[in-house]
Amino acid sequence: MYEFSNDVYVEIAQRLLEAIGCRDYFNGVVAYDDEDVCCRLRTTVVVRTRRIPTLLPTIITEREIVPVWWDMTTEMGSEEITNDFSFGEMMDALRLT
Repeated sequence: MYEFSNDVYVEIAQRLLEAIGCRDYFNGVVAYDDEDVCCRLRTTVVVRTRRIPTLLPTIITEREIVPVWWDMTTEMGSEEITNDFSFGEMMDALRLT
């Protein structure tokens, strides 16, 4: 079984954010490869944006990524292996950076 480290979670989450860009919806694949494993996150997400009221003249917005569906596959060589991926843990790791 492939166990996702915090660093890999952050890397995949950052790639997901780049793929989403400014859109409020994403359906596609985000990949992460290192010398040992190839990870592919196939997902559909909706991005909810809300404005945070402040006393300042600037507008602060907060974006929340809501997974509709996801599937994480991991391969070592040509063999698919199980993994312990958690979408929630990935987003938590990103918040801690």
